[in-house]
Amino acid sequence: MTPQPLNAPVKPSALPLVALILGVFGFCIPPLFPIAIILAIVSLVKSGEPAFAARKTLSIITLVMGLVYVPVVGILAAIAIPNFIRFQARSKQAECKSNLKSAYLAQKSYFAEKDVYGESAEEIGFRVEGRNRYAYRIGADSVLPATLTTTPTAELEAAALLEEVGVHGDAVTMTCAGNIDNDATLDVWSISSEQRNVNGEVVPPGTPFNHVNDVQD
Repeated sequence: MTPQPLNAPVKPSALPLVALILGVFGFCIPPLFPIAIILAIVSLVKSGEPAFAARKTLSIITLVMGLVYVPVVGILAAIAIPNFIRFQARSKQAECKSNLKSAYLAQKSYFAEKDVYGESAEEIGFRVEGRNRYAYRIGADSVLPATLTTTPTAELEAAALLEEVGVHGDAVTMTCAGNIDNDATLDVWSISSEQRNVNGEVVPPGTPFNHVNDVQD
């Protein structure tokens, strides 16, 4: 076996480079970042050895990235978490709008047969499938309570729509209300068989209208 010359170049250690690569990917995959920091510290501790000295700068860069990582993640979380909560709340609002449209179609079908709108969910054959976050008022005294929240059916009165709910002549108006983001505000919607003017906005028949938006309030 040929002996290695005393002045042969020392092969740089791959550890600092691995630490840097894991640090870069750690911004997208957070569990990788602690590993990168540990490897960078180990590399710096051994920086007195020729194999590690050549790439000492890479270890320092990785540690600097670690100092930047925490505030960056904090800022991103401060932006992303509220947006995610609002996105979830909006997806919950789809439940109310969909069910109000179903109730509206049930009323129109009942009217085509009876020539009058129904005063209750049972009368028009409307029911909410599964567990629901909203309480629905189909008639003046007909309420389907929420099952996924503790919203009392009496809180539907917070919509200030009780005088409009139910059958009035040749028109019917129905509402739903629920607490979808655990604050003190109720999310309130209504739908009517006639065109309405609500706060200066023209609302066509069969179109759900959001009186109180719990996503924003």
